[in-house]
Amino acid sequence: MLRTLIIEDEVSSQKLLKVIIDDYCPQLNLVGIASNISEGKQLIETSSPDLIFLDIELQGSTGFDLLDSVDSKSARIIFTTAYDEYAVKAFKYQAIDYILKPYSPKEIITAVLKVKENQYDDELFERLKVMMKERNGHPSNLRLEVSNHEGVQMIEMSDIMRVEANGSYCTIHLREGKSITVSKLIKELEDKLPKEQFYRAHKSHLVNFIYVKEYKREDGGYAILSNTECIPVARRRKDDFLNQLSKYNVG
Repeated sequence: MLRTLIIEDEVSSQKLLKVIIDDYCPQLNLVGIASNISEGKQLIETSSPDLIFLDIELQGSTGFDLLDSVDSKSARIIFTTAYDEYAVKAFKYQAIDYILKPYSPKEIITAVLKVKENQYDDELFERLKVMMKERNGHPSNLRLEVSNHEGVQMIEMSDIMRVEANGSYCTIHLREGKSITVSKLIKELEDKLPKEQFYRAHKSHLVNFIYVKEYKREDGGYAILSNTECIPVARRRKDDFLNQLSKYNVG
């Protein structure tokens, strides 16, 4: 039997996965359940599991952070998540399953069979880390480092709604209504931000696709953000903007 752990921060998901394992997976021996990284690390170190059902997002951290902190090379990993992002879709092929919540018995059984038959992609973890950095709906620990008169600040990229240029300065507008002014050209910030998520819609404006709610064609074309702000889209960039926005939403 495979010594198995569940590392998941949602109690309802823990319970559902446990029921499925108990009822449908006699080849698994569930030896522990953890809700966060510290509990998960302790369980891995004390139980030497063969298989781990690992949630991608764990109370502000990620399953990748946990795996980076322990020696888990001998364990097979089945990643789980509540988010149907393009990283999920990209790995829905014959390797290890990347299972969406709520779980179904069929998905769990299929994933366990793949593990039993050694259909495990040893490069999946590293490739998933890269994809998680490139997807941008639920960025793991991606942060932008900026300096201003107050010192050095680390900004979560997912909190950045837009960047507005004003000569040699830029104002970074955050989702909570706050803003940070830095002595940087907009091109410098553009180069530091993921191109799949942040788009230079205008010479003075960089927008985060996460917060683009709508595009209007009147008045030369502009994007409406989730906070109702209107950001101009340059005429020559309109088609590419809409194409990239469509790819991001489909992804």
